[in-house]
Amino acid sequence: MFSGKANCNSCHREPLWTEPGWNDHTPAALGIDSFQADRSPDGNYKTMNLAGKFVTELGLFMKPENKGRFYHDGRFKTLLDVANSYNSRFNLGLTDPEKSDLVEYLKSL
Repeated sequence: MFSGKANCNSCHREPLWTEPGWNDHTPAALGIDSFQADRSPDGNYKTMNLAGKFVTELGLFMKPENKGRFYHDGRFKTLLDVANSYNSRFNLGLTDPEKSDLVEYLKSL
């Protein structure tokens, strides 16, 4: 799923789980508003490293209020929320079992 139908690998390249070199994306390219990007020096969002996402998903070693906070601007509480958003914004056609498989894969990184 990650490198195929979900197309995550187009930005989060294996084995780095992020983009090598210049990893900026405009809000328009991500299909989201620029609220947080406007706070950065260049007005873009950075491609984050996906390694260790299970820590954020489970809230391990952090204050409960910081649990979640996924995506470039922290707008999603769970990895499934991220998968659902990408699925609808980019018309990926992922089924519920495929989204679940993708979430479990991300948590394994």
